[in-house]
Amino acid sequence: MKYIVIVGCGKSGRELAFELSKTDNVVVVDRSLKALESLGDDFNGKKLWGDALDINTLESAGIKEADAVFLLTGNDNINLVVGKVVKRKYETKGVILQVNDITKKRIFKEEGLTIVNRTYLIVEVLRKCLA
Repeated sequence: MKYIVIVGCGKSGRELAFELSKTDNVVVVDRSLKALESLGDDFNGKKLWGDALDINTLESAGIKEADAVFLLTGNDNINLVVGKVVKRKYETKGVILQVNDITKKRIFKEEGLTIVNRTYLIVEVLRKCLA
């Protein structure tokens, strides 16, 4: 069983949290209490109200034990900063970031971070539909 931290409880974060919490220990961190409440009472994980830019929040989420961290805040700059901190300070192996601005892709890659871009994914899936 893996220990996973998800930062950002928007649509992607919420769906990922539900999916991963079926088999793994999941902690979801968000600055919005309303977003965390959208997980409902049936969510089989931990909800943490706080700012991921705050080291204390990350440590309360169990970042030191995390096998993977997903940064899905919707803000590329926050995702990059927190991703760098998690990778460098805590040496977390799996650091996956959502990136909206594809032009920032190179910056994220240089840091050794795994990036996911919705537009790129959609294009890849649609291209495979032609095969």
